[in-house]
Amino acid sequence: MKPQLQELKLVTKADVYCNENLVGTLARQSDGSVAFSYNKDYLAHGDAGIATSLPASPEAYVGPGGALPSFFSGLLPEGHRLTVLKDATKTSISDELTLLMAVGADTPGNVRVVPEGSALEQTPVVAEFSSTAELDFSVLARTLDRHSIPGVQDKISATMLTTPVEFKNSAYLLKLDPRDHPHLVVNEAQHLKAARLLKLPVANNRLVLDSTGSPGLLVERFDREGVEGADSPTRLALEDAMQVLNLPPASKYAVSTEQVIEALALQCQAPVLARRNLYMQFVFAWLTGNGDLHGKNVSILADLHGRFHVAPIYDIPCTLVYGDDTMALTVAGKAKNLKKKHWTELARVLGLADRATQSANQLALKAALTVDLSEVPFEGSPLRGAQRELRFRRMELQ
Repeated sequence: MKPQLQELKLVTKADVYCNENLVGTLARQSDGSVAFSYNKDYLAHGDAGIATSLPASPEAYVGPGGALPSFFSGLLPEGHRLTVLKDATKTSISDELTLLMAVGADTPGNVRVVPEGSALEQTPVVAEFSSTAELDFSVLARTLDRHSIPGVQDKISATMLTTPVEFKNSAYLLKLDPRDHPHLVVNEAQHLKAARLLKLPVANNRLVLDSTGSPGLLVERFDREGVEGADSPTRLALEDAMQVLNLPPASKYAVSTEQVIEALALQCQAPVLARRNLYMQFVFAWLTGNGDLHGKNVSILADLHGRFHVAPIYDIPCTLVYGDDTMALTVAGKAKNLKKKHWTELARVLGLADRATQSANQLALKAALTVDLSEVPFEGSPLRGAQRELRFRRMELQ
């Protein structure tokens, strides 16, 4: 029998699946730690590890200080959604195994976690509809969500509530405006549109309105891919930079841009191209005032053959209009008052050719110049201050 939410804290083991295959077990240890171990049958088959930080090995992977191994910690929701989940399971934030079992049947990527012996079941979406005009987004925001989808961060986008939905038979996330950061949905939509001029993959999205006229942003899940003849989409491997670096989500602001780009690029099929594309994403973030491009907001995505490339761009609103004038991660040792020389130094460390760097800078500049913050709408000193700072940044690269 599948345990109820409030009983999960009594469960000592969880089954770990990669797609439909049982690959191993997460188990509470006598000292309070949690260990992941591959099954003997899985190891005997000779398959690769399920994550870059978890190569196939008979040795157990033990999480630090009672936490899950970092890859699994990175699957948990954050911010408001994690608080709702904690309250529903009647456990503590530090009891990561219980929290993950509660939402682990549908995680980012292709790894799933369920209580030992439980069947893999499709997690019900929060809302099924043919038109968002049927919904009240404020009600969805208060609903317990059994999908484990990170993306509610503790900085600006921490308050952006992310809810899985079904829209015209496709899997989406529905992002809603938080109270203390107005127009965040429209803000992000405008920047996602501009990012397409980078000629890089961008998460498919569309603005929608609910029955009260409140906006939401539907973002298509890019870690799912439909396969002809299949009943359901194929789950694709997905890892953010913190998972690749084997660091807990709490360290997402404690790493450097150089570390993040290099770690992700080394896992990609074409690392030189990946370095250039990631460099351009960070330049675009600076030119558009996005101070929340941290270690969980940039990822790598596998194709159907398991080959990694840089994931589509996501979570890129301008945070400068909310008073955030720093980069989330340091560039050449600095997070504030950056100049062109700091980007030149980053490109040099990454081994980018001068021509590739100049091309990336110009593409990022061209894309950034299409954004008009006054259309979001913002007004008054926050708008004027952001516009002034962005003019300075753009002049640096012109």
